[in-house]
Amino acid sequence: MTPDEFKLALSNRGAPLRTTVAGACVVYRRWPKPGAKGILLVHGHAAHGHWWDHLAPALNTVFDVCAVDLSGSGDSDHRDYYSSSLFAAEMMQVTLEAGYTSPIIIAHSFGGTLARMACYLNPEWAQQLILIDSVISSSQPDSNKARDQESSRHRRVPRKLQRRYQSRNEALRRFRVRPRQPLVHAHIEHHVAAHSIERIGDTYQFKFDRDLLKKFLVTPGLPRGSEMIQRISADIGFIYGRQSQFFASETPTGMGNLKTIENLIAAPQIIAIEGAGHHVFLDQPTATIEALLALANA
Repeated sequence: MTPDEFKLALSNRGAPLRTTVAGACVVYRRWPKPGAKGILLVHGHAAHGHWWDHLAPALNTVFDVCAVDLSGSGDSDHRDYYSSSLFAAEMMQVTLEAGYTSPIIIAHSFGGTLARMACYLNPEWAQQLILIDSVISSSQPDSNKARDQESSRHRRVPRKLQRRYQSRNEALRRFRVRPRQPLVHAHIEHHVAAHSIERIGDTYQFKFDRDLLKKFLVTPGLPRGSEMIQRISADIGFIYGRQSQFFASETPTGMGNLKTIENLIAAPQIIAIEGAGHHVFLDQPTATIEALLALANA
C-alpha cells in the first residue's frame, strides 16, 4: 500500500463513538453501510483500533464495520482488573449498539485469543470468527493460577510507572510493535504510533495499560484453545504471515503452531500472506484485505 493509497484510505475515517461496559468507557469507530452485514475488528495486545484504519474503508465497500479500543488500550479506560468475560462483554456491547446480528469478528494476535474466548462463552453471538496470526494453544489453562489470581483480586496490584517523554517526537521514536519485528511501511507505522501516545501536561506517554496482563484474571474452567475452537459454533477462518515468528514453517515452534491450525481449521479457510510477519496487515495490507474479503464472503 503506497503512501497515496494509504492517505486515500484514511480519508474515510469512520464515526467516533463510545459506550460504557462495567463502569469503563469503551471507545470505537464505525464505518456504516446500512443493511450490510456487520464486522467487528479487534486489535492485539498493546495495540488499538487505529491499527485497522487503512483496512476498514476497503471492508466497508461490502460490510458495516466497527473497530474497538478494548479497555486498557487506545482511548478506552483502564481497569483495576481485566478478564475474558469483561472483554467479551465489551465486544458484544459494541456489536449490539451497532445493531449487528450474528456479526463477523476479525481479530489479531492476543485479540484473537480474546475473541475466541468470547465466541466460546457466547455461542449464539457471532456467525464467523477470522483469526489473524493468533496462536491456538493445545495446553490446558493453569487452574492454580486462576485460583491465585482470584484470591488476589482485592489486593493492590503493583503498578508500573508510565514512562514519560519530553516531546511527541521522542515518544514516537520509542514506539515499537509487540512482538518486535521490522516494519516495511514507514507511513503506516507512523500513523499507528501517533495514535498510541497521549499528552499529559507537558509530557507524552503511551496509552496502553502496561499492567494489563498482570491484572488479567484467568477464567477458571475454560478448555484449552484447541478444544475451544472445536466447540465454537461460528465458522472459523485463519490468516497468518508466512514469515511470522509464530507460524514460520522453518522453526519448530512455527511448524507446531501451524500443524495445530491445519488440524483444526479446513484448508480452504486458511490463508498464508507472503512477505508478512506477525503484524500481517501492517506488512501486507492489500493482500490482507483480499484475504479477509475472500473469507468473509465465502
